[in-house]
Amino acid sequence: KRVLVCDGYVYHLNKSCSKVKYWRCDNRLCAAVIHTDINDQFKVRKDDHSSRKDDHLSHLSSPEHIEILSLKSNIKQRVVTEATRIGRIYDEEVAKAQLNQTALSIVASVQDAKSSLNRIRRFETPLLPKSCRFDIPTLYNHTINVERFLLYDKMRRNKRILIFATDDQLRVLFKAKHILMDGFPCVFALLTGHSSSIYKEMLQQLEEEAERLQMDFVPNQITTDFEKALVKPLRTGRSSSIYKEMLQQLEEEAERLQMDFVPNQITTDFEKALVKPLREQFPGARHIGCFFHFCQAIYRKIRELGLSNTYKDDANARNFCRRLMALPLLPLNEVEFAFEELTEQCPDVLAPLFVYFDNYWMKQISLILWNVSDLKTRTNNNCEGWHNRFNRRVDKMHPNIWHFIDVLKREEVHFQQKLLHAKSDFFKKQSKRTCIIQERLEVLANHFSNNEIDVNEYLEGLSMIVAKDKTEKKLNS
Repeated sequence: KRVLVCDGYVYHLNKSCSKVKYWRCDNRLCAAVIHTDINDQFKVRKDDHSSRKDDHLSHLSSPEHIEILSLKSNIKQRVVTEATRIGRIYDEEVAKAQLNQTALSIVASVQDAKSSLNRIRRFETPLLPKSCRFDIPTLYNHTINVERFLLYDKMRRNKRILIFATDDQLRVLFKAKHILMDGFPCVFALLTGHSSSIYKEMLQQLEEEAERLQMDFVPNQITTDFEKALVKPLRTGRSSSIYKEMLQQLEEEAERLQMDFVPNQITTDFEKALVKPLREQFPGARHIGCFFHFCQAIYRKIRELGLSNTYKDDANARNFCRRLMALPLLPLNEVEFAFEELTEQCPDVLAPLFVYFDNYWMKQISLILWNVSDLKTRTNNNCEGWHNRFNRRVDKMHPNIWHFIDVLKREEVHFQQKLLHAKSDFFKKQSKRTCIIQERLEVLANHFSNNEIDVNEYLEGLSMIVAKDKTEKKLNS
């Protein structure tokens, strides 16, 4: 109910007509009333706050009551408009209110208030779907600014693909010449209470402008160097056919907007399901494997083979592992020779690691895919950064679909801000560490091209750069 605060007293709206609102003191025994017009301007006041039964039984104002009403109003507003956990909202607002001791002792605890606040939130939220066959209300089809957001919605063999993107996001994506793609797992809880494990991927764009792509129960994202999301496709599975359908749909959207979607470079992880669709959809683009994911694969294999302690304690073995991880930084025509040299010289304890590398990276995966020696953008770490940001915004281990879409809508606002920054030539500067690493790489490359160092010395220098990787610190810890 609406309330009116006047001179430290609280009035509830008793009734209203076309021209007048009638307010009554919230103390039921009090006869005080106020009349206002429809714009809440005072017309009549009878506010001596005496009892209707006994004029001598007047009551004083209660500042604590007003503080608590204001607190409740702020909490309810956030519960309805935000997907943040109720406990966190409650604690933050109580701390922000800076209640006096009397008010703090009166206000309900978070445990007592949770049930009613949950009811308020459920009233504003659609029922959670029990399967992927459900209707999406208009509220979740549009951005916060009431612009069309749901771009594509299709069932395919009991799987559903949803693509969220505004036309502004699509235009930024289609202008991009370098696209980054990455994927990570995500879990959604359905109404039944059982969690269904689903995977989420994100096509993200880098270099000139930045936005993202995600898909149903597996967001795919495309971002750029100012790290934001542009197309959000969600999908309930992971296969080449689904990736192909998503990319074809984006091609159709490019035609609708009278634009060309023809990137020159596409950086991804090494998911096999992506290789064929990308080659078919973008035959003229160079497909590049992320150097970060390459190093991660080697780190995981070291652990899997039980070599973590060897890596940590044996400096010589550690040096060979680092050289192995530095191979993508060598010129393409030097990789095979350098690997053969390493294989002949490596300690016996690392033989299983080198057998794995030879069988998988040298024979099953094209060298062109994982060689990044001629590139300045060697990873899709912008995607990883966005993943971390998005997970913090989701703030739940098992988000439901409505919570997930709410977070996407808020991210769209963040994208608009970043887009305006880009149009104003306001870009995030590269970190000092990144600039130093790039400078070291260029110095080593110049020494090698001028025949000042041989390939083994070049690889040794590159391995020292790999040694600075943050992930290695985790392996050593």
